[in-house]
Amino acid sequence: MVFSPLHWIPSALAALMTIRLAVNSNVKPHKVLSAATVLLALLGLVGYISVGSFRFFPIDFHTFHVWIGLFALMLTVFLFIDRIFLHTIEPGKHCRLGKLAALLPTITLVMGLSMLSGLVPEETIAVLALNNTQELTSSHLSGVEAVEYRGTKLMPLSVQGNNAIKGTQRIKKETYRLIVTGLMERVQNLSYNQILELPAYSEIVYMPCVEGWGFNAKWTGFRVTDLLNLTGLKSGSNYVLFTSVDGYSTSLPLDYLRKNNILMAYGINDVTLPQDRGFPLQLVAKGKYGYKWAKWITRIEVAEKDINGYWEARGYSNNANVGRSPFGL
Repeated sequence: MVFSPLHWIPSALAALMTIRLAVNSNVKPHKVLSAATVLLALLGLVGYISVGSFRFFPIDFHTFHVWIGLFALMLTVFLFIDRIFLHTIEPGKHCRLGKLAALLPTITLVMGLSMLSGLVPEETIAVLALNNTQELTSSHLSGVEAVEYRGTKLMPLSVQGNNAIKGTQRIKKETYRLIVTGLMERVQNLSYNQILELPAYSEIVYMPCVEGWGFNAKWTGFRVTDLLNLTGLKSGSNYVLFTSVDGYSTSLPLDYLRKNNILMAYGINDVTLPQDRGFPLQLVAKGKYGYKWAKWITRIEVAEKDINGYWEARGYSNNANVGRSPFGL
């Protein structure tokens, strides 16, 4: 879903102005308001594009919202151009079409508010329901990028979206260490090769960003709980904090990691995780928004109480369940 203010603020204003024009077509600065409405609608579209690519299918609450919004935009632009330049539609018909143009953004406005407020039932995005059954595999990757897995098309690495607070981090495999500490009997300090000795699994998981884009990928790695089982967890171990080399951090409940067999991936689409995708390790937090998918992980800490990570400390929800508002509302 697209929660970026670059999209929803101008889009919501455009919808409200369209409704205003339809309710009172005799507003004196009609042309000025019409031009402002079109401009805001286009800014909303640019805001959508700037934070990710469109997703038209499968049809679900979000994509239905997108389709209606696009039709509303096209009709509004057409009416504006005709009224100012072409004059092919007689005034009565123009007003009727204007009311239709107002109905569509009214619907999109209500749907958008439903998504922002978290009223939309969780997990309404059909693409997230793809088969994500884990399969025991080898830590040895083919090195040839896969284009499909179990009949599901995978998003090529070259077009996958990506975000980072400090840009791409470059970690050398030879000197990499993963520190595992906190409420445990045995602190771990593992090399990259030691990580590869853990049981390996592969699965397809959709990575959804709060900005609206996302992608399917085949992830290969080890289960977080398999690693934690080596440590002798102490009583009160409830949360796990993941910290990256660039200072980024996020936490997740231990129960969530266990119940969902959450992976830490060193492979994507059958190739070693590229540097810009988070080498050597990216968390595969299925069912959670992308800000929970920490990359370049160098430290794991088990704690009794929850800890706000980078974005959570800036107002984002610590829950991050897809289908809910990502903000701390």
